[in-house]
Order: sequence, then structure tokens, then C-alpha cells
Amino acid sequence: MRGAIVTTSLPTQSITFTPDQRRMLGQVYTLILSWRSKKRKLETTSSQTVKPNVDETTQPVCDQNGGSDD
Repeated sequence: MRGAIVTTSLPTQSITFTPDQRRMLGQVYTLILSWRSKKRKLETTSSQTVKPNVDETTQPVCDQNGGSDD
């Protein structure tokens, strides 16, 4: 069934939350929104940092006493 659209019917009853449940939902929404804010801050700081050049190669360290004097 490629391309099938699944639909869900809306609940017919309205849900009534207790004051404590509303407070907890508010905390959850605040937490979720803080994630977005933190993600934006991370993206801003990471775009401002200097990234090392990937094309640069390091030279091997030569041993000063590595050659023979024959």
C-alpha cells in the first residue's frame, strides 16, 4: 500500500485536566521549548568556532638519531 494516507479521528469528548495535570503539562511544554532554544544556541556557537582545515596533513616526526653514519 504505497502512498496510503492514514487518518485518525479526533476524540469526541473534551479532556478536562486537573490543576496539577495542567501544571505538569506546562512544565513539559516549557522543557520542550527550552530544547529548541538550547539547540539554536549550540548552532550559533558552533558556526562561530573555527573549524580545522581537513586538507592539512601533519608531517611525521623525524628522530634526530635515526640515521646511520656508515
